[in-house]
Amino acid sequence: MTGQDGIATRDALQKISSAGLIIGFVLIAAGGTWPLFVAFEDMQTGARVFGAYAVQLQACSLLLVLGFWAATVGMGEVHRSIVARGADWARWGFYFLTIGATLWTIGMSLDITYSAALVNWQTAPREGKETAHIIAQIFSGLGFGRGFFPLEVIEIWMALGFMGIGMVRSRIYPRWLGLAGLVLGVVGVPLGIAETFTGREASLNIFKGLMVLTTFWFLAVGIWVARRAWRRAG
Repeated sequence: MTGQDGIATRDALQKISSAGLIIGFVLIAAGGTWPLFVAFEDMQTGARVFGAYAVQLQACSLLLVLGFWAATVGMGEVHRSIVARGADWARWGFYFLTIGATLWTIGMSLDITYSAALVNWQTAPREGKETAHIIAQIFSGLGFGRGFFPLEVIEIWMALGFMGIGMVRSRIYPRWLGLAGLVLGVVGVPLGIAETFTGREASLNIFKGLMVLTTFWFLAVGIWVARRAWRRAG
């Protein structure tokens, strides 16, 4: 493939792209389960529950990180297949997705650390209880609700919006697939901006719905690329 849009013939990287998107769907779907995306009326209740299920929280965070890594690899090859119309949009989409995945990794790392801090607080001796509580609160503010989370949402879904425009303009991807990515971005970016001021809890159900639709969009793109790449390999 030189100078024209398309899924390259016998291109192993396009096969890896489809695998990355499909694997990303599986990992993100598995990671986006309770207790990571559950709202609580107050921080004390949330802290008790997250502390009691620290291992599950850490497992969810790890799966989400790996899932977005896989999806980023997959979208990298989608971006590479667009070399004419829409190439600039797709390129910026991939850049933003790389930044978003990096922020997501940092945010999930803080969540993993937060759960460990909660366990330390709950098991700390009386003389160290207050210090352990302060440390847990610091990581709570960084990871959950505000902190990195709104920035992750803005970056990732801005990337999907740009990538969607690139896919529509390229004329090689189904128009509905590119428009779906654009719609996800149009919803996700304002949501992230709002969460900067209100925190995650106020719009958690909207975010959960957005995550579900996004994971299925990754799956749809992965299946479409796989059908083209594998068919042309024969």
